[in-house]
Amino acid sequence: MKLLRGVYEGPQSYGILRVAASIRGVHALLRALPGEAYFRTLHGARERSGEMAPVTLSPLREGRDSSMAPGNLVRDLSGVVRRHPKTEIVILVRSEASLLAGETIPATTLPEVEGTGRPPELVKFPWEEPAMRETEAAELALEDLIRARMHDRPERSPYPTVNLFGPPIFGPGAMAEYAEAERLLDMVGVEVNARVPLGANTGDLGRLPRAWVNVLLYREVGESATLYLQDEFGMPRVTTPMIGAAGTGAALRAVGELCQLDPKSVQRTIWAELARTAKLPWYARLEPPETFQNRRVAIFGDFTYPLGLGYALAREVGLEVTACGTYLTHLERDFLFHAHTFTEGAFVEDDPDEVAARIEAAKPDLVVGTHLEQGVADSLGVPFLPLCPPVADRPFVGRPLMGYAGSSVLADALDNALRRASVEPAGEAGMQWTDGALQEAAEVPLFLRGRARRLAEERARRQGSGMVTRDIFLESRS
Repeated sequence: MKLLRGVYEGPQSYGILRVAASIRGVHALLRALPGEAYFRTLHGARERSGEMAPVTLSPLREGRDSSMAPGNLVRDLSGVVRRHPKTEIVILVRSEASLLAGETIPATTLPEVEGTGRPPELVKFPWEEPAMRETEAAELALEDLIRARMHDRPERSPYPTVNLFGPPIFGPGAMAEYAEAERLLDMVGVEVNARVPLGANTGDLGRLPRAWVNVLLYREVGESATLYLQDEFGMPRVTTPMIGAAGTGAALRAVGELCQLDPKSVQRTIWAELARTAKLPWYARLEPPETFQNRRVAIFGDFTYPLGLGYALAREVGLEVTACGTYLTHLERDFLFHAHTFTEGAFVEDDPDEVAARIEAAKPDLVVGTHLEQGVADSLGVPFLPLCPPVADRPFVGRPLMGYAGSSVLADALDNALRRASVEPAGEAGMQWTDGALQEAAEVPLFLRGRARRLAEERARRQGSGMVTRDIFLESRS
C-alpha cells in the first residue's frame, strides 16, 4: 500500500547502484528478477548523456544452471569482465527478491583482463538485507569501495588539497553543487584532490589519502567513508552544510584553518565573494517587512538540505521554522540534535501521510520539501519550493543550492514564492463544494489532496459548473 502512495527512498540495491554508476571503472552485476532491472532505464532518462549505466542483470530464474542463458551467477560475473574489459571493480548487488530467496553466493574468482594480467576486484556487500533503505546502503557501499582500493597509502600532497564528498547521480543539481564548492575552495587557495563519488574513477579512490582534509558536502552518502579515512589515516573532516552565506563561510574558514592558510587572507576572500555573489543576506535586509515578517516555513527532506536550509531561513532570512523533518530514520538522533538549534518542530517520519499531518499542523506560509509535499502545500493554499531530495524536476542545466551562488538561487526562489503569495489571493473565488464532494475529498491521503481538489475544480470549470459535486469529484479521479 505504501508503494501506491509514494515513498521517499527506494530499496538498498537502488542506493548501491547510484554509487556504482557515479564512479568510472566500476561495473555492477545486479542479481534480481527481470522486472527489477529498471535502473538502466532510469539512468538514461535522468542523466540524458547517451551513456549506458554500468549495470548488468543476472536474472533469477528456474533452470538457470542447466541453461546457457543468463542466470548462472558465476558465469554472469565472468561475462561482465569479458564484455567490459576496462572495468577495474565488479560489485555484486542483490535485489529484494534475491535477498528474500536466501540463495548463497558461491565463491568465485574473476578472469584476468586481457592486456593487464590481473583480474578486476570483486566487491560483495555482506551487510545487505531486505529491510535496508537506499541511502544507508549507498553510504555503506561507498565506504566498502574505498576500502577495496586502499592497497598502499600515498604520500600527502605537498600543497593544500581536499576531497569533496557529495551526492551521487540523480541528486538534484549534483554536478552544480560540486562545481560551486570547487570554485570557492580554489578562491581561498585549496585544490580539489578528488570528487567522490560523482566524477571519481577507481584510481581516485586509492588516492584519497593524498588530501589534507575531507569536505563533507552531503553527509547522507559520505559519512561512513570519511569516518573510515579519519580513523585509518588521521584525515580531518569539515561537516558544516555549505548552504547559505553563514554555513558556506564557516565551512571555508574551517578548511582554511585545517590547511594552515592565512586566516586573514581567507576572511578577505570570503567577504569579497560574499559581497559579489551572495544575494540572500542583503536581500533579506532590504526586503519590505511584509514579505518576511511573521512568515512561517515548514521544511522536509533528507538530512543535509533540510538542516542547511533551516539554518539559512531562520538565521539569515528571519523566517520562523515551525517544522523541520527528515525521512532518514537511521539518522534520527543526529538530525534532531541539529534541527533543535533552530526549531522546536523537529521530527523524523517516513510515512507521507504522517509528514503531511505534521506540516498541516505547523500552519506554514511556505513549504520547502520533496516532490511528495506539493500536494500538502496545495491543500493549504501556500507556496511550495521543491528543494529537498527526492525531487521530480530534472532541469537540463543544474543550479546549486550550496555555496554563495546557491544563496542567490535560494533568494530567487524565496522572492518568487513569498512575493507572489503576498499579492495573490489563495485559491479561486466562486468555486463551491457540496458536502458529498468534501466527504470524498477527505478520503484522499493528505499529501495528494491538493492535487485532487485542483483536478476536480478544473473539471467543474470545463463542464461550466460553479460547484464541485460528488459526481464531478469522482469523475476527476477516474
